[in-house]
Amino acid sequence: MKFRLFLAEFIFWAHVLIVAFWWGLLFVPSSWWPEKIAFHFYFTLGIVFHQFLWGFLLMPWTKKFRMVCALTTPMQLLRGDNLSDPKNYDHSFMKEMFGKTGLTVSNRLATILTFTILTIVSIQYFFLR
Repeated sequence: MKFRLFLAEFIFWAHVLIVAFWWGLLFVPSSWWPEKIAFHFYFTLGIVFHQFLWGFLLMPWTKKFRMVCALTTPMQLLRGDNLSDPKNYDHSFMKEMFGKTGLTVSNRLATILTFTILTIVSIQYFFLR
């Protein structure tokens, strides 16, 4: 059980690094990385699209659609939550991440934040490159 929890914690921190990189790209000047806008756009599309796809693939177990990160599912399974358990598919990584800092974030706000970044990155990609 300890090893499973260690793996779950490892996935959590890998998730943190990916999200920090994703958000951090907003602050990297294009003069430092000329292809940053295109990379960030496609990286963001991958992040958002895979959540839709993974949520769709989980529907037979969850009986509803919700955007779910593919890293959240193994993390929650390692913690002992079944696929059909709302703690798995209703779990918000961003909510957990912010919760560790003492900030309360709703699932809705996490989704809004995701789509806000998608919007910003799309504007950069289509209008500023």
